[in-house]
Amino acid sequence: MPEEKEKQKVAIFLYDGVEILDFSGPAEVFAVSGYRDIHGNYQRAFEVFTVAVGKDPIISQGFLKVMPDYTIEDAPSADIIVLPGGATGKSRKTPEVIRWIRESAGDGALLMSVFTGAFLLGDAGLLDNKSATTWYGALERLEGAFPKTEVLKGTRFVDDGQVVTTAGVSAGIDGALHLVNRLISPKSARATAEYMEYDKWIPEDGKVMNP
Repeated sequence: MPEEKEKQKVAIFLYDGVEILDFSGPAEVFAVSGYRDIHGNYQRAFEVFTVAVGKDPIISQGFLKVMPDYTIEDAPSADIIVLPGGATGKSRKTPEVIRWIRESAGDGALLMSVFTGAFLLGDAGLLDNKSATTWYGALERLEGAFPKTEVLKGTRFVDDGQVVTTAGVSAGIDGALHLVNRLISPKSARATAEYMEYDKWIPEDGKVMNP
């Protein structure tokens, strides 16, 4: 068997009231993305798992129960952390969550928010002096909450180095495909989008700061 490269670990944060597509869209992208090795064998590029505050199932949008793989206390370190939006109020007020996000960034993880997940990044101080975006209905709120952040409108995602933020809901797919494009290859990102029959992804619809 050909030697397999070590997969990059992707942690998806879950909580009661999280938007389904906010987490399932990026999860699908990372779960199926990969590459052909020198022998022509397909290798998955990412290992995806879910993380929550506790071990109980979380409920998404009132009906979908999801059992998290880990808690923020026992989760393995991740290369990428996805912060979906939804009912973020309780998470924003939970010091352990903000500390986990901040410490993960300190350990070198890339962080990607979807929809109103950007507010979790802001609360952790990770949007200071950066450019970011969020759902169109929360742009002004994000500007008001984090005056040190340049909030960009009319873009599907913003890549500002260690932090990637996306617009609302379906834009999380665009952000995840962008990270596949950035970390693996444009070919892999295009193949994933084709597999998902997602023709909405146009790399130029995002904004990359200081490329």
